[in-house]
Amino acid sequence: MDDLLKQRLDILEESDQISPEIKIAVIDFAQEFEKKYALILTEENGSMLITHLAIALTRIKNGEEINAIDELVLDEVKQSKLYDELPKFYKRLEEQLSIKIPDSEKGFIAAHACTILSKLQNEGGEKGD
Repeated sequence: MDDLLKQRLDILEESDQISPEIKIAVIDFAQEFEKKYALILTEENGSMLITHLAIALTRIKNGEEINAIDELVLDEVKQSKLYDELPKFYKRLEEQLSIKIPDSEKGFIAAHACTILSKLQNEGGEKGD
């Protein structure tokens, strides 16, 4: 994860939008994602995923309702190989934070993750700096 993404999480934590516990869980998620897919998350390619994940986990932890993802978007995301690989990432987050990630939120996370991987594939396999 690049320094700008780390700064983004620092700002979210300092402004009390996320807890230190959420920040650590998101960093762990990012590191595992990078390792699994041999890439580096940057502000450019990963800001949507990292920000959404941090805020979503906070909403879940606070018991707030999560809106469902559009079914057409979810159907498209489900076609990706990544979609079937993400449950182990969700399980780790759930264990770290003692939460249950709703299926609707899993769709949003998967959509952001799929976007990162498809952009990298379309750029000829660049993995980030």
